[in-house]
Amino acid sequence: MKITYSFIALLLLSGCSKDLLNKTPKDTLSPSTFFQDESQCKMALMGIYSALPPNATPGHFYQFDFESDNGFCQDSWQGSREVGEWLTNSSSWAPYSKWTQDYTIISRANEFIQDIATATVTDDIKAEMAAEARFLRGYAYTDLISYFGDVPLITKVLALSDAYVSRTPKSQVLTQIISDFDSAAAALPTSFSGSDVGRATEGAALAYKAKVLLYNQQWSDAAQAALDVMNLGVYGLYPDYASVFDEAHEDNIEVIFDIQYIPTTEPQPWPSSALSLSSWPTANVSADLINSYYMTNGLPITNASSGYDAQNPYVNRDPRLAASVVLPGSSFGTSTFIPSLDQVPCGARPRKYADIGIANVNNCSLNTILMRYADIYLMRAEALIESGSTSQEIYTLIDKVRARVNMPTVESVEGTGLTQAQLRAIVRHERRVEFYNEGTRYADMLRWKDTSLVHDVYGYNKALLSDPSSPSTWTFALIKQDTRTFDASKGWLWPIPQADIDINKNLLPNNPGY
Repeated sequence: MKITYSFIALLLLSGCSKDLLNKTPKDTLSPSTFFQDESQCKMALMGIYSALPPNATPGHFYQFDFESDNGFCQDSWQGSREVGEWLTNSSSWAPYSKWTQDYTIISRANEFIQDIATATVTDDIKAEMAAEARFLRGYAYTDLISYFGDVPLITKVLALSDAYVSRTPKSQVLTQIISDFDSAAAALPTSFSGSDVGRATEGAALAYKAKVLLYNQQWSDAAQAALDVMNLGVYGLYPDYASVFDEAHEDNIEVIFDIQYIPTTEPQPWPSSALSLSSWPTANVSADLINSYYMTNGLPITNASSGYDAQNPYVNRDPRLAASVVLPGSSFGTSTFIPSLDQVPCGARPRKYADIGIANVNNCSLNTILMRYADIYLMRAEALIESGSTSQEIYTLIDKVRARVNMPTVESVEGTGLTQAQLRAIVRHERRVEFYNEGTRYADMLRWKDTSLVHDVYGYNKALLSDPSSPSTWTFALIKQDTRTFDASKGWLWPIPQADIDINKNLLPNNPGY
């Protein structure tokens, strides 16, 4: 924003009189005249929040599940297929959309922090609103270092002459992120009410502090930050898992931070989750994801003692499977989902966030949850495991998440006295089945750096799931849908967008492999 203001000022300075320069613009808003009361300050603050919704197709949360081993989108134009196939390059749409969205948040936050300091409002209002802006800046930088590594650290409004910035080491950016979250947590309330619900809170700042610390292997600090959220006593697990993602139960006790949408006036950006997941033929669920859900006795379907029946594959499965996926033969709105009659190649669709049955898929107002309390339990459990602990608390934390869907405890199935490696596998599995289609799996793959998770995509052979009147004749055979091979030369980072490099050569060198 400041760069724009400076550029306009330079134009005005050439050939203009002093009196003309001192006049107040009649057709535009200026920070020097706008921040006159709380209402105006709040309007400016909402301008930062308005940058949170995705600004391009590959930036939608569900596209990140398509990029992971949970599914894929066969339409290349949507921007996620090449990412999932590890063919990303510096001109790819996905890195560009994420980069520009995050720096939009950052630039707006920096402008707001500068302007609120001289606003004609009380110090308490200044402190609280500035804290929200710092939280949002920390949120954006958390995203950037997770995908790009070293990125330019910009914490103030830049003049045009200072705009050609270089990349800052990731460790320094992380320090700034923690500072932003700490200052935000200290100044923000534990909750908002009424029309202010959805604004960042103390819990949101602490939760994202836990996340960025976990993602950067700061195990003990991550565990403590997660515990700090728990100690607030504000959040809990919503009793019904499926209802967490229903519009009728929005802003429930589990939601820590989300993107708020309003019917008609502020619906989800195109393409909404309802359009993409329930209407378009591109929302594929991989057979690998479906097979990863355990039986209700807590055993994987590969275990001979699990009771799994390949001819009735969805009987006695973890309830999160049916709540999250439109399975062959299950309800799909007012009809039954018959894979051979549907255009989704893998033969299964997402149910979570699909908002199935909505009257107008382009007017979807289902909030997108960015952080919920179940993640606090599993992040603390993972941080404790990675710090070397194998304590009872780890079992308890995972058990709490399982108990919500009546799945058995770790102790009763996997046992006690487990090693770090065994507990690590358990918590990683739990994350996958708990957070499917919430945009976390791909980020988990990047931070875990587990090449075994990069593999070809398989779905059902739909020709064998064809007779609606006789599902007993169905055969659940798998068929390959997409090839994926990890590119070790690129590693786990995305490229700095070429469009920005063309403007600013100081962003070079790019990440390896690009």
